[in-house]
Amino acid sequence: MKKLLQILGIVAVNLLIIAILLEVLLRVFAPSLPGAVGVAVRWVTTGQPYQEEWTQAWQQNIDHYWTLRPNIDNALQYGSPTVSFTMSTVELWDDAGIGFRTDPVDFFVDAVVVGDSFGMCFTERSDCWVEQFAQQSGLGVVNLSQPVTGTTSHLRIMRDFGVPLLETNPEPLVIWQFFGNDFNDDYGLAVFRDEIEPIETEQSNDTEVRQWSALVAVTQTLFTGQFVGVPDSEALFLKPYRATYGENNILQFGGEYERNALDMSREINQIGYDYSVTAFEEAQTIVEDMNGTLLIVIIPTREEVYSDITVPIMGEDELAKLTSARTAMLDLCEELSLTCFDAYSALVEVANEGEALYFSDDMHLNPYGNQVLAEALADWLAEN
Repeated sequence: MKKLLQILGIVAVNLLIIAILLEVLLRVFAPSLPGAVGVAVRWVTTGQPYQEEWTQAWQQNIDHYWTLRPNIDNALQYGSPTVSFTMSTVELWDDAGIGFRTDPVDFFVDAVVVGDSFGMCFTERSDCWVEQFAQQSGLGVVNLSQPVTGTTSHLRIMRDFGVPLLETNPEPLVIWQFFGNDFNDDYGLAVFRDEIEPIETEQSNDTEVRQWSALVAVTQTLFTGQFVGVPDSEALFLKPYRATYGENNILQFGGEYERNALDMSREINQIGYDYSVTAFEEAQTIVEDMNGTLLIVIIPTREEVYSDITVPIMGEDELAKLTSARTAMLDLCEELSLTCFDAYSALVEVANEGEALYFSDDMHLNPYGNQVLAEALADWLAEN
């Protein structure tokens, strides 16, 4: 028995030494570790999952909430721990204060694009649907899209930057990209600007307590598929559901942020909707006075596009929350006589072939999804 205890003691000491060495190695190599293991270790060591600060190119702006910094050169940006891209921006004129993901404007401008991150694109710039659409259509297009912005911001960008760029064009085109969280972003901007008091919502017991061990975090990730020690504010963006489709494509979906931000039964989104209606009406008047065309491009959620695989897991009621914002926008198109292109059918047609159009763990279109959108939009414009 004494000899057995000695052996067990030696084994325990060796295991402890191995665990300590693994802990040290994980922490030392945290910045460069790949995949889910790297994400888990960086949550422990830095409090965020990315290899670099994820907002290098972003800045807060009182008129828009967030805008791009001017004159950024190949900054690394993240959409999710597995989605990264480089960002460069230009300042269209001196002291503009905002950067845009476009070329310096030394060409005739046929069209401008205003929108949020779906217009800015979470891809390399050459893969963005705006760039691909410009090449396919042969139009001179300036992308004015800004991340984390809603309809009110898009109006201001169009008015302050789009109108001056289009002033020599006798028949300008304004492409206005819409995603379902734009109503929510309008509410958020109004609160940010102290225009309204925030609506009281349930208290968030956000915690700053991190998992103490990188090794434990990695073990959790390997066994459960998801690191569970993230703050509540970051957990909003985790995708609780997972499905495989096509040729080994993976879709993680049903994030709490999307379910809240696109749910039109929530009062805050209805408040944002009212702001959006005012912005659309003003934009329509401005473009009509320029003898131009205002085209709203509506991008659906991936849960809608892949409803055949999402509904059996998340249920019809949860999908209805995500669909409600796009439905509200389509109703607005009819009510305000807006010209709208809903990309839903074009994306569903390709999705039904098992193709991946969105990133697996991020709500944005991947490069192929951007290509499909650009082609569908170019075809629709040619026909109309």
